[in-house]
Amino acid sequence: MMGNPDNKDAHANLIQHIPSNTTGAEIGVWEGNTSKLMLNKNLKHLHLVDSWSTVPYKNQPNNEHGSYEQYLLKYQRLTGRPDEESFKKYYDSIYEKVVSKFKNNTNVTIHRQTSKEWFETFSEDLLDWIYVDGDHSYEGCLYDLNQAKDVVKPGGFIFGDDYRWTIRHGKVGVTKAVKEFVAENNYNIEQIGMLQFKIVI
Repeated sequence: MMGNPDNKDAHANLIQHIPSNTTGAEIGVWEGNTSKLMLNKNLKHLHLVDSWSTVPYKNQPNNEHGSYEQYLLKYQRLTGRPDEESFKKYYDSIYEKVVSKFKNNTNVTIHRQTSKEWFETFSEDLLDWIYVDGDHSYEGCLYDLNQAKDVVKPGGFIFGDDYRWTIRHGKVGVTKAVKEFVAENNYNIEQIGMLQFKIVI
């Protein structure tokens, strides 16, 4: 979940790097505003992956917010109350908004799943690119990156958000995961805009 539905950094800097006439996936969708701009690149197909659920945070004691309780408290400004039922209603409403937004797009498939569930069941042709903006913990982000390289074709791209978040927010998860992933796989990374990144597979 994001504090602002419009990721201005991604919209201004990332979209121009998305290749036209390609097939890609976005991990972490929320309201689908970035997804909508991606589709302006005349994509063959776009997979939207998001659980719209508290489950990923509940099952991960060291999530980006510190704890599950801190996560519920942080976002009660959106849900009204820091309890699971309020969050479920809120996430359901966001999911329905996304479904409505893309209901006429036959080249979009919405997957209401965790990234782990999606990666484990993905069986289609390799993607041209994937955008990782889901779990911002070190463990979660590193998992998504490692799985992403197995579903993207050679020469394709892994894009992502919140790289170097450490500088602005004091959160090291994504930056640590990306740096480790790049070093272990001997990849080159390009920073785009403030917090976006691009890796060639």
